[in-house]
Amino acid sequence: MPTSTRPTLAAIETLLRNGYWDRTEIIRMADASLRVRKQSKGMQSSGPWGQDNLHAEALYLQDLEPHLLDLFPRLIASWEEPAPGYDMAYMTGHVDVAQLARSEALDQDQANEFQSHLGKRVFGQLHTPSASQPGLAHNVLATLLQAAQAIDKNQELACLGLPKLQINGQNCENLSANINKLQRQTSLLSQLDGQPQVRLHGDLFLENILLPASPDQAHWTSQLVLIDPVSVAGMSSGHPLFDLAKYESYATGELPAMRRGHVLVEGMPEIEARNGTNATQVNHFSFAIDWQQAEMRPFKEVNWHTVLRQSYISHYGPANPAMYALLEAYFAAAMVLCTQGIERQARALKALFSLQAAVSLPMS
Repeated sequence: MPTSTRPTLAAIETLLRNGYWDRTEIIRMADASLRVRKQSKGMQSSGPWGQDNLHAEALYLQDLEPHLLDLFPRLIASWEEPAPGYDMAYMTGHVDVAQLARSEALDQDQANEFQSHLGKRVFGQLHTPSASQPGLAHNVLATLLQAAQAIDKNQELACLGLPKLQINGQNCENLSANINKLQRQTSLLSQLDGQPQVRLHGDLFLENILLPASPDQAHWTSQLVLIDPVSVAGMSSGHPLFDLAKYESYATGELPAMRRGHVLVEGMPEIEARNGTNATQVNHFSFAIDWQQAEMRPFKEVNWHTVLRQSYISHYGPANPAMYALLEAYFAAAMVLCTQGIERQARALKALFSLQAAVSLPMS
């Protein structure tokens, strides 16, 4: 059961993830049992989020309906001091699907089987109607505004404030100009908070999905487990497209490429300076996954996303391209606030490029 104080730690067994906002570790308790501990970094967190999310995650796990209890690890304890965190059951023999992808452990048929089962459980069972107050549109707008301010104040990114830009061959206005368009149009933001509103996972991507380490056992996909619900900015309900867009951001290879710096960026000042170009005259930019990197090959060899999209369509109909582009811009803008270097440059370009598409595409 959840508690108010952190259980006594015997020993850290393994560091699983040192994230932007929290650390996730396998810990061994005094009785030799294992559990997974997720704890906020507190003031050491990158960006404006992370202080309240672990409390929200613990509540999410605590309030699951009986038919979803096998879809998430069991919540063991949660606490607020000395920093928010919670303990959950250790899933023996499971690894995250990103590890399976990187090690090329699954062939295309197995990846398809995984996606099909994931769609049934997320879109068919987890996505139940939500009575929570709609808040995604406000969250999206606030995050875009924060990112625009960060870009304007950052010397490295200030070139993206030019009135007219070209990114990946697409004519774009800067982030602030397109935010103003988004606010004037209103229909796209209002549709984000329209029906259907469902309970979301909120952070659905391959690293937050567990499967048995060996797919050879019977009914292996039925042992699928989701971890780390609730989005970085605290979203746990909203439009169902949110979960698909987040999943595809990783499964297409783009998110892991940006995290590892496996992106090709052109047009940024220091890059152009190294190439002998006068950076003040440049307003043409590009970003792309560097598919020559060995770590990116698994995402090219196996398709990790098409079957899940088909499942989404069967539940909700075709994805709205303008709304999808807006969510892509939102995800990228959030990470502009939390990253550095070439990842931040690529995220900023993605935010501008996607928001331009969002305000330019017709609403359906």
